[in-house]
Amino acid sequence: MSTPAILIRQFVIPRQSQRRISNTSNRGTSTSPQRRSGVAPALNTRPKKFTDIPGPLALPMLRHSAHVLPRIGTFHHSVGLGLLEGLRQRYGDLVRLAKASRSRPVLYVFDPEMMKEVYDSKVTEPPHWDRSPLYEQRKTATNQSSVQGVQAKEIWCEIRTLLQDGGFLKNFDKAFDDIAADVTRRLGELRHLENALNEELSTEIYRWALEIIGIIVFGIRLGCLDGAVHVPTAENRPREKTSMDDDIPDTCSLSKRCMDGLNPAERLVLCSLEIANSSYLVRSEGTLKGDSKTFNDALKAFDTHYSLTEHFLMQSVQSLNIKNLRPEQVLIDRLRTLKNRVLPVAADVLLAGVDPLAQTALSMLYQLSLHAAQQQRAHDQVAWAVASKDAGADCTELPYINACAREALRLYPVTGGVVRRSTQDLVVAGYEIPAGVDIVLAHGVTSKEEKQWGRAKSFIPERWCSEGWEPLRASRAHPAASMPFGENCPATGVVAKMLASLATRILDKYRLEWHGPAPNVVTPSVNKLQPPFYFVLQTAS
Repeated sequence: MSTPAILIRQFVIPRQSQRRISNTSNRGTSTSPQRRSGVAPALNTRPKKFTDIPGPLALPMLRHSAHVLPRIGTFHHSVGLGLLEGLRQRYGDLVRLAKASRSRPVLYVFDPEMMKEVYDSKVTEPPHWDRSPLYEQRKTATNQSSVQGVQAKEIWCEIRTLLQDGGFLKNFDKAFDDIAADVTRRLGELRHLENALNEELSTEIYRWALEIIGIIVFGIRLGCLDGAVHVPTAENRPREKTSMDDDIPDTCSLSKRCMDGLNPAERLVLCSLEIANSSYLVRSEGTLKGDSKTFNDALKAFDTHYSLTEHFLMQSVQSLNIKNLRPEQVLIDRLRTLKNRVLPVAADVLLAGVDPLAQTALSMLYQLSLHAAQQQRAHDQVAWAVASKDAGADCTELPYINACAREALRLYPVTGGVVRRSTQDLVVAGYEIPAGVDIVLAHGVTSKEEKQWGRAKSFIPERWCSEGWEPLRASRAHPAASMPFGENCPATGVVAKMLASLATRILDKYRLEWHGPAPNVVTPSVNKLQPPFYFVLQTAS
């Protein structure tokens, strides 16, 4: 095409003021759930208004909060994923919440194809809570170089690309295995009467999560798994929580020890548990009011976490030897070019990654303990790999173990969805979505949707394997149906590998059993299995 023709196309033909990215048919009305239509949409049809999207009525005074009030609310019996499933069942694939106690409207998206449209629009970004204690801490921290906007996107994009590279991740194979071996040894020492695991299990899994993320970020062992395990006695064993104690934070053995007697790794474990159990990263009335006790406690916790992260970062940089670089130091070596911007990036990785990883690991162990056949197949694969290694053969790929990890991520996602805030107007499924809307992509609902998966609520690792189970193959589901961490999270490519290393070591020595009622799932910040845990760790024959 000639240059004049290009100029004509650019300056004579008017541009559209909104992005029109939807290929789906128009759905629903403001009074009824959306229904799919087999008729192709007419070209150049005007999008429907944002206010036409169905959703709960915003009642005077109480507004949307009335819908979750005890007894009188429509969704009073629902929390977490149950609330999202209830909204979808009543209103359809798109659900709008008008301004209530929030400063902006919210749009819930329950259809994978619509989610893909939102991702593909490239006009959304993660929301920033400008009044949160984390924001205030980052703003006032010493030696802090701000990492925001385009620069932040480039840094996280580079980290995500590296962590999705299989060749790059092989650098951490030995480190992951060593960490898994250490936590497996500690779990064996936790066993008491009839091989039951005591209440320190969740703390030990948390130690593992912090240690394994630390080896990626810093390239050194933090020491979270050093020392002796805590053996509960009648004097130091906490009372068992009930359903009425959901708001009481969990405590661990570290909280009962003098702070001066804890090493830096133990302090980091304790600080990270405080942040997770107190939901300091969740936007709430307490964490957004600068004069509240919750806000100030959170600010102190983030200060402590930041200083401990700086301590380990300095150790990491001092241990770097460019001429003799260890495999697990490849990431920190590349991050050195960021100079003083490495610290906030490392702190954010630890804050965002540890709690979800620990809860996903507990969910995977729980599912394996309930399904003896799948656990036996996984154990057989581990035994074969160990025998091959002893014979001198290289066998690092364990596809069924990886399938178990991916199925746990699908069945028990740690979050109900991913929040994206629209920065420009866009069109999704024939509806106008204005700028400034918080769009919740409910992957936690679609990951258990029957029409996507088949036997969606069953633990079937075979669906991720290359052979058999054709009607239930994961490849038949929409690519956006199961994204437990969203599309852009750096952890997407490495979490399954971490979980597989843990399962491999545990199943090599033990059999997991569950002797008790099913645990409750609570949602203080992420979806968690609530203690007490009734795991029994039997020695493998």
